[in-house]
Amino acid sequence: KNVNAGVITLDRSGKIITINETAVTLFGLREEDCLNKNYREIFTSELIRKIRFFLRNQERTRQDLESREIELSLPDRNVHLAISFTRLNDEQNNYIGMLIIINDLTEIINAQKAVAWREVARRIAHEIKNPLTPIALSAERIQRKYASLLQEGDKVLSSCTSTIIKQVSALKQLVNEFSNFARMPQAKPTMQDLNEVISETLNLYRHARPDCDFSFQPDENLVPFLFDQEQMKRVMTNLVDNSLAAIKSVGGGSINITTKLDKSLQIVIIEICDTGLGISQQDKSKLFEPYFSTKQAGMGLGLAIVKTIVQDHRGFIRVKDNHPRGTCFIIELPFNLEAP
Repeated sequence: KNVNAGVITLDRSGKIITINETAVTLFGLREEDCLNKNYREIFTSELIRKIRFFLRNQERTRQDLESREIELSLPDRNVHLAISFTRLNDEQNNYIGMLIIINDLTEIINAQKAVAWREVARRIAHEIKNPLTPIALSAERIQRKYASLLQEGDKVLSSCTSTIIKQVSALKQLVNEFSNFARMPQAKPTMQDLNEVISETLNLYRHARPDCDFSFQPDENLVPFLFDQEQMKRVMTNLVDNSLAAIKSVGGGSINITTKLDKSLQIVIIEICDTGLGISQQDKSKLFEPYFSTKQAGMGLGLAIVKTIVQDHRGFIRVKDNHPRGTCFIIELPFNLEAP
């Protein structure tokens, strides 16, 4: 049972004989609901189809071991799994069942994607940044040299050069976003008060956004612990901005943030819940991918940066629905009082 891989054994009819805790947790099941039941009664239709495919293919090829990597949609996320099927035979070489070993590759693959996207961002930022300054300087020079020679009624040149300068400025902002994502500074944890960081962040928004009701329920037992203050401010700002955009689309709402210290697990849990538009099941699986955005004018880097910072703190972030409407982001951070 104490292995990182999910382990399931089936008898020859497909009945689940054993299932370990890792497999139960991965698929969001309970062990008592699985034992002595056919896998078709327990697993999702998508997983059933994949298991059937493996079983048929193994029967056709007569191989004792079949291994594949698959992508699977679970209720709250997409996962990348490495699954191996081992045929179990008795002493007379008769088929008596199947051993299924499942390794979750999701975090590894996501980390590989993040590295690849950072390299893309770095190259794009480099290629775009070089010509921006001469474009802006040329537009400003044209504006200064010829504006005085034109009649007062002729605003075309002034309008066009002003547009060029504004768009160059917008492009520079875009380049900065790429650069920030590509060159994410390494976390430098120091002893900080997380409740204070969150409170200060919310105070920046309260007066500026009267259409939103902000509330914060801090855990009073949460003492200062090790984290990078500036990076955690960025996490909170990005998540609040994301929630505000969702609230704006429905004409107003609320954002509630809570902190909780779980002493038994030695983790700090942060929940940021809003009553905005919500996120579709399809979008949840891609939400933290770079350059994916549900907003028309969004760059799709905010949540990717949030996830990178949380992972750099050896933490986890996930998303769920906020009933009856809206979205909750849940962050789990290690409660470290001493540097590892």
